[in-house]
Amino acid sequence: MARPTRALISSAALIHNYSLAQKGSGAHCMPMVKANAYGHGAKDVCKILDQAPAFGVASIEEALELRKSGIQQPILLLEGTFSACEIAIAETHNFWVMIENHRQL
Repeated sequence: MARPTRALISSAALIHNYSLAQKGSGAHCMPMVKANAYGHGAKDVCKILDQAPAFGVASIEEALELRKSGIQQPILLLEGTFSACEIAIAETHNFWVMIENHRQL
């Protein structure tokens, strides 16, 4: 039997921790919200961290979900694209694309 578990995210704590990470690094920080923000709700986390300059996800499907939910910041596709169709989608939605190997050029 599965145990009923629940994680509650404090918006104030999330904003505070992001601010600390950004100040401590001396650079802009990009929240990684792949895998549904590691189970915490990517759309919600992005809306809480609406001052972030960009967000990172693993796949084009995750990026499209964020765009559909109204996220306007650039979105980095960590796994890149795998077809001409995905390249066109990435261009249309202004996604940033990581290139992992020469086949993705």
